Amino acid sequence: MKKKVKSIIAAAVAAVILTGGAVYAAGGGMEKSIQVVMNGINLVVDSKTIFDDNILYNGTTYVPIRAVAEALGKEVKWDAETNTAEIGDKDQGFLEKNGIKIYTKTIKYKDAYAEVNLKIPVIEGMKNSEVMNQLNQAFEKKALDFKKESERMIKEVFEESKEQGRPPWTGSVYTEYEALINDNETMSISVTYYQYTGGAHGNYYKETVNLDLVNEKELLLKELFAESDIYKQVLTDAIIKQMNKDRDNLFPETLTDFKATDDLKFCLTDEAIVFYFNPYEIAPYASGIVEYKVSYDSLKDVLNENYAQRL
Repeated sequence: MKKKVKSIIAAAVAAVILTGGAVYAAGGGMEKSIQVVMNGINLVVDSKTIFDDNILYNGTTYVPIRAVAEALGKEVKWDAETNTAEIGDKDQGFLEKNGIKIYTKTIKYKDAYAEVNLKIPVIEGMKNSEVMNQLNQAFEKKALDFKKESERMIKEVFEESKEQGRPPWTGSVYTEYEALINDNETMSISVTYYQYTGGAHGNYYKETVNLDLVNEKELLLKELFAESDIYKQVLTDAIIKQMNKDRDNLFPETLTDFKATDDLKFCLTDEAIVFYFNPYEIAPYASGIVEYKVSYDSLKDVLNENYAQRL
């Protein structure tokens, strides 16, 4: 698969969060009161209007990284441990490994109300065709249901704005996915759902399906560990340790309230379990999807013996 070209931008420089009259660098290195002009320009990237806020400060216009990067077809990832925003090329074409192929089904169009661009994962090559077909049907149904509901909301707000004499605008409905076929015979497919239905900014969230390729079944978090609940405390300690390094970007109650449970969102790599939190779950919208990696090596004492041999 084509190797990603990546650009690294330190979040302390690139991500600015507005809270009242104060500005904070995401790295926690600066705090001062400033006066800015909000939305002083109309921002259009490759014919796509960017609706997220921009600010003018000291003669320089600051624009939202994620919105601009995604409009250019790039991918943005946030590493909470190093306070780094990473902008890179999205995977193109298809992913093929160990006899399994994942390619993209695209639904793309633009009408009077919305711009739609759905990228839906399609799996081929699994021996258990029943499970594979169920997964493919579920991916497509979720994307189409998301599109239908988003378009309903967009049309409703559009017509209301029109009746009130406000200028027309175009909504957005996007889905993207990232697939990982790992050497440890696991697979994770994460789909991000984005919608702009009016207002200050769009909304998005990520969902992941994790698979055991040996047994060809969906893999739950608790199945990775021994039957004892000790692993939950191990995960709690590991994630809180990383949260402490990122505490300035989290909601104040996150560190005191967080406890690992079986319904934590996660994906699997060759080296670690990556736990993630969607916007507003533990941090403000500007923090994006927050991720914490917990290596398999650090979990070897609590892993289920069947998976400990593979991970």
